[in-house]
Amino acid sequence: MRLIILIAMCFISVGALASQNLSIAGKVIDKNTREPLPGVSVFIPELNRGVVTEMDGTFSLGALPERNITVQFSFIGYATQIEVIKLSASNNSLVIELEETISNIDEVVVSGAYIMSKESSPISIEKVSRDAILKMPSPSLMTSLTKTPGVNEISLGPGISKPVIRGLSFSRVLSVYQGGRFENQQWGADHGLGLSETGISNIELIKGPASIIYGSGAMAGVVNLIEEKDAAAGKVEGDVNLRGYSNSLGLRSEAGAKGASENGFVWSLRAAAESHADYLDGDGNAVGNTRFNTQNVKAGVGLQKKWGDTRIRYTYLSQKLGIIDEDDVSELVTNRGDRKVQLPFQDVKDHFINSETNLFIGEDRLKATFGYHINFREEVEEAADEVDLGLRQSNFMYDVKYYKELTDGLEAILGVQGFYLRNINYEEANEFLIPDATKDDRSVYFLLNYNKDKWVAQGGIRYDYRKVTADASAAHIVDYGFLLPGEPADRTLTRTFDGVTASAGTTFRPNSSWRFRLNVAQGFRAPDLGELFSNGPHPGTNRFERGSADFVREQNIQTDFGIRYSTPNFSLSGEVFYNHIDNYIFFAPTDELMGDLTVWEFEQTDARLYGGEVELDIHPTSAKWVSGSTSYSMVIGQRRSDMTYLPYIPAFRWNQSVDFRLNNLGVFTNPYISLLGSFIFDQNREAPLEEATPGYYLLGLNVGSQVMMAGKSLDIYVSGSNILNKTYLDHMSLFRPFGVNQMGRNIALNVRIPF
Repeated sequence: MRLIILIAMCFISVGALASQNLSIAGKVIDKNTREPLPGVSVFIPELNRGVVTEMDGTFSLGALPERNITVQFSFIGYATQIEVIKLSASNNSLVIELEETISNIDEVVVSGAYIMSKESSPISIEKVSRDAILKMPSPSLMTSLTKTPGVNEISLGPGISKPVIRGLSFSRVLSVYQGGRFENQQWGADHGLGLSETGISNIELIKGPASIIYGSGAMAGVVNLIEEKDAAAGKVEGDVNLRGYSNSLGLRSEAGAKGASENGFVWSLRAAAESHADYLDGDGNAVGNTRFNTQNVKAGVGLQKKWGDTRIRYTYLSQKLGIIDEDDVSELVTNRGDRKVQLPFQDVKDHFINSETNLFIGEDRLKATFGYHINFREEVEEAADEVDLGLRQSNFMYDVKYYKELTDGLEAILGVQGFYLRNINYEEANEFLIPDATKDDRSVYFLLNYNKDKWVAQGGIRYDYRKVTADASAAHIVDYGFLLPGEPADRTLTRTFDGVTASAGTTFRPNSSWRFRLNVAQGFRAPDLGELFSNGPHPGTNRFERGSADFVREQNIQTDFGIRYSTPNFSLSGEVFYNHIDNYIFFAPTDELMGDLTVWEFEQTDARLYGGEVELDIHPTSAKWVSGSTSYSMVIGQRRSDMTYLPYIPAFRWNQSVDFRLNNLGVFTNPYISLLGSFIFDQNREAPLEEATPGYYLLGLNVGSQVMMAGKSLDIYVSGSNILNKTYLDHMSLFRPFGVNQMGRNIALNVRIPF
């Protein structure tokens, strides 16, 4: 670690001496009319900096390093344009021509280690913008992401959900927050993602193994929450977001401000609070104790200079999440607007502090990310002043990588990455599900990226080592009677996992119409603490959970192949994948009882998952006021030993949407209407001891506009989900085995007020 810090300090000194203070300026115009375009977003992802064009279409950005930079130009109603610009002291004045279109198939993505166009990336990455979340919000952030083909959620009510990517979930999907891995006891089936939309600009979803870049836990993919961009130099910006939900009587308020000085100092502050009562299903029946409330505070400071930039951020998140009683849901129903916490519930608190630093050394770059995360998880079942399950987790993480330009179009990354996690049980807890434990994770990786002409090719190799030590020697754990597998005399047990992984992929874009993508990637995952050592009742459930310390690490090889064809009037894309998994771990009930609790055991077997997604986007040039899209996604998961199906695999899904852009009407500008539909097919490929789930159809409606008031442009969105008030069971809901229906009709009103 001292060596890493010393190297970083040296690079800071070299960078500060070697870089020049350069600027970029230009003008953005309409390609057809040649008229200037005001309000265009000009954004440099490497620097997290941007401006909007003036009334005459001009823009300028200063204090830039002398190197190649990627600049994204985006504007509502126009195709996004991505330019890679070589900055020098001679000529950095640009004229950018944007073409009017409703559809936009390309954007810059940052989750694949290299900053590049989404269409050029050999890794399948989908992007969900903050605007898309505001237009069709959900009480759970994950629900907003499930409109993406190949992405689903496992839920325990609207307050607790976790991502599913192409059929894989739990500890196989890694969450990345502010550049660092976010660990919040996601091994538990009833433990949610734990992150909110507060202060983010968009979310990037890697569909497929990303272990080469992010390590263990990314064998299914990554959910990467991208921070909002910094304010423009010399500006202070802010906004207030207010939202209400009809079904759960939910209320959400968020306010934030950010600023940047002319000398490069940047700051941001944002806070949000959300509260929901119990939701109603399609029959109008309240589902008791699905209420929840959250509070979120974020703050950050940073410095932007010609040598690079550095930022320090802090996030606090508090969640109180009701849990239904599986035996009698109706007993927990109170009055309609009651949102007071009642038993049983989860009380989860997170403190997350991190730093991100970019240093530019000519065409090279050093990026260092350090983070410290403290997670408190309390599950309260019997009495409000007693903790049944109490865990305190601390995690220090680091990721230092050096980007080296080898030749024109060929770049390499050499990185070191790891974390040290410590998990401790509360002494006063009534029950113990897992022992105290530590995880020491270390890795080194090397990546190559070739990007020239019509080809992009990427490949990499990685070595990982993880040491997991379980410790059940504390007096309160001994007194409880918790036992480790094999009952070692010193009540400690150590497991190590290591291995090498590799991946390779390429994208070929012969012209603007065609894109071909092929990627073969290895992923891996070391068993989590619950799978290795759990041996006790899980509060808030009717389960006694039992793990196995003999599990070996999961290893998969996934092959993806995708084609996209685009014309001015439509685009058609398709992706197919085959995922070959050795030592797949899953959770299943047994016939054994421990007291009055059913024993659930983790099992390990070889598995396979395969499927794909196809998407058609129609945007006729002769009728630019209307567009539509439809997508179909499917995944099948099986044990390779007997070809029986795996549990909690999502049903096939067919999504549709039709969007209408209307003419301005008085103070209403850029009004639109969107119709959205989702047909979820019968899930009759159920696992052993799992029941089939009938299909259903959900209809949504979204109406919105910008409204000019007092010289400010307010964003107003009205959206409705399940507007036909369908009563249905979701196969991916942990409530489903108990016949608990999902949420009925829900109308949301969202108002964004800038200042």
